Amino acid sequence: MLDINFDNKLRPKAGVFLLSEPFLDNDYFRRSVILLCEHNEEGSFGFVLNNFLEHKFVGLPKPVLASNSEISVGGPVEIANLYFIHTFGEQVPGSTELISGIFLGGDYDALQDAIKKSENPEKNVRYFLGYSGWDKNQLNQEIEEKSWIVCDPQNNSWIMDTKKKDLWESCLRFLGGKYKMFAQFPINPNNN
Repeated sequence: MLDINFDNKLRPKAGVFLLSEPFLDNDYFRRSVILLCEHNEEGSFGFVLNNFLEHKFVGLPKPVLASNSEISVGGPVEIANLYFIHTFGEQVPGSTELISGIFLGGDYDALQDAIKKSENPEKNVRYFLGYSGWDKNQLNQEIEEKSWIVCDPQNNSWIMDTKKKDLWESCLRFLGGKYKMFAQFPINPNNN
């Protein structure tokens, strides 16, 4: 008998991924991988890593429009705001280290200066429109309801890689066991 228990006993914390369960039918979160940036008693937030804008639009800042970077839809909250993570560290004052070598936010002008000095800026910065957020205890409840699988990828390169189009499947394969099988589930179980 197939065990469809998505719980893997890992707990949410900054730097882990949240993988949507295979049958979640939601435009923002279907087969999504979310980088969790904060999780505490007040709530949680993160960015969807594998949902991209199909086209850049005029409302984006000029440096972002001119960049080769793909823009991610970070989630349904504050969708009109642009957020960023980067690998520039102290070159961008005001940024916060999420996990080793990955930083959140900071001074936008300093970010643009760091980008100009970088050989591969698209590998050093990721932009997100909006974010994914949860109220107090909401994420814990959704994990208990098996809507999310917690994954500690131990591979920071996946965070900055916008070319990896099978991130959700790769994370499930990384978890191994029954999760490896979940990676092969069709979006619509009737197509099995």
